[in-house]
Amino acid sequence: MVSRLEALGLSLLVLYFAYHAFAGEKGLGRWSDAQLELEDRKAVLDQLEADISRLRTDIRRLTPGSVDPDFVEALARDKLAFVYQNEIVLMASDRSIAN
Repeated sequence: MVSRLEALGLSLLVLYFAYHAFAGEKGLGRWSDAQLELEDRKAVLDQLEADISRLRTDIRRLTPGSVDPDFVEALARDKLAFVYQNEIVLMASDRSIAN
């Protein structure tokens, strides 16, 4: 009788730990979810590092003493819609852009 009770207790103990190993808060199921989340965050980090690198390059091109005049002109045209006096500007309607 004692050996059956011990076997039952040991079986329940094994089942308890097996359940928590697979479905627990830090089990294998959560671990695989964490790996997917890690991959997503690595992709976001790579994108942010690329943005930081681009912004550092832009800052270097706009630093006083080493200003890149072509870059300043491109920024003025893009952000401020500057044009030269003899240029002709063609405006497109929203419908023609979408088609």
